[in-house]
Amino acid sequence: MKNDQRMADGGWRMADVETLTQSYGREIFARLRRSAAIPFAPSWWDERLMEWSMGDEQIKLQLFRFVDVLPLLHSPEAISQHLREYFGEAREHLPGWMRLGLRWLPRSGFLGRMLAATAYRSAGRLARKFIAGTNLEEALASIAEMRRRSLAFTIDRLGEATITEQEADQAQADYLELIRGLSRQVNTWKDNGLIDRDDHGPVPRVNVSVKLSALYSQFDPIDPEGTSQAVRRRLRPILHAAREHYAFVNIDMEQYAFKDLTLQIFREVLDEAEFRDWPDAGIAIQAYLRDTAGDLEELSAWVQRRGTPVTVRLVKGAYWDYETIMSAQLGWPNPVWSHKRETDANYERLTEFLIDNRRWLRPAFGSHNVRSLAHALALAHVRGLPPGSIEFQMLYGMAEPIKDALVSLGQRVRVYTPYGQLLPGMAYLVRRLLENTANESFLRASFTEHVSEEQLLRNPLEAEHVH
Repeated sequence: MKNDQRMADGGWRMADVETLTQSYGREIFARLRRSAAIPFAPSWWDERLMEWSMGDEQIKLQLFRFVDVLPLLHSPEAISQHLREYFGEAREHLPGWMRLGLRWLPRSGFLGRMLAATAYRSAGRLARKFIAGTNLEEALASIAEMRRRSLAFTIDRLGEATITEQEADQAQADYLELIRGLSRQVNTWKDNGLIDRDDHGPVPRVNVSVKLSALYSQFDPIDPEGTSQAVRRRLRPILHAAREHYAFVNIDMEQYAFKDLTLQIFREVLDEAEFRDWPDAGIAIQAYLRDTAGDLEELSAWVQRRGTPVTVRLVKGAYWDYETIMSAQLGWPNPVWSHKRETDANYERLTEFLIDNRRWLRPAFGSHNVRSLAHALALAHVRGLPPGSIEFQMLYGMAEPIKDALVSLGQRVRVYTPYGQLLPGMAYLVRRLLENTANESFLRASFTEHVSEEQLLRNPLEAEHVH
């Protein structure tokens, strides 16, 4: 009888969460409609350009190939050649005026130099949509503008894995400069209670995201002990600076091959005596991985033994294509869920785990999917969490109306804000473009293909059973 009652109560709670999820989702969509871009404003043109690039897979592929290779092209002849070759492969998909224009692209001379300059300017403008600046001063200006919109930030130094120890030393120096330089400015700004506090009190204003592979040139899961020692040697000064300047450090998650080692280093460094009582650290966890639920359970058990909470940034994951291709080439089981609905359903299960374990794993939900955001809001409501208990995180340059809608609902929103030079940033930029234009992307469905709100808010658990 008691078990039956618990099942009935649990069923009622789940129904209550779903009802509230739908309600929150409709309210977010209503606020999105009220903040639609003004026709012919710069943001309106950005949306039209994105719609065009999303509209055809061949055009999108060639555009991204060109953006990715552009920093390596140093002459008008090379730029003209690549434009002809890449877009020539998508010739039948181009508008008539573009097909005609391909034939007359200048190869050199004054017009060739004009073409090269235009290509670089266009790529730079596209990059600036997703990258906050090329130096600390520009990044600070972007952060100040976000703060005027009541948006918090976490800043990321652009660049993938380092190749030499000199590069690793430079990465460490860059992170130290970020923490010290930002703290001198940001910690003097006027208080904003919405983003400077959570349900426990003040939170660090300066928030830095760190890639562990940037701190060691030989980052290798085959040598976990040697890699951990080398990374922690460069990571400790960064954590010391963060404690000194009241800053937060979040460890980014990279490709699947690095996952277990990243988690190991995160636990080992925070278990050291000088950091064991420090709560201003966190780690990103990817919901598209099949074994993430087990990772979160292990993380929860560890942090309870440690005795001090950490933050978990729950994201969907940005390496789906890479992981799928690599596992197929190597003949290994695919570590990621095969369908978007499976990732979305897993994200909701992990959201519930984080909210139920928020004493030790403070939740930050990284998503642009209104259904996922609404589900987190509904769970927090049903569990009776006080204001400020959860945080939402989104990418710089994406889903601006959704950020503003959550702020208007009284939620703390933190923007993942990359900065750095264009060349190291191109890999990041292409990933963001791929994510923004994926066939099953929420942003593509809602803003380009105009899928109904009812379908966008559909419970992914139901979709799992249907398929």
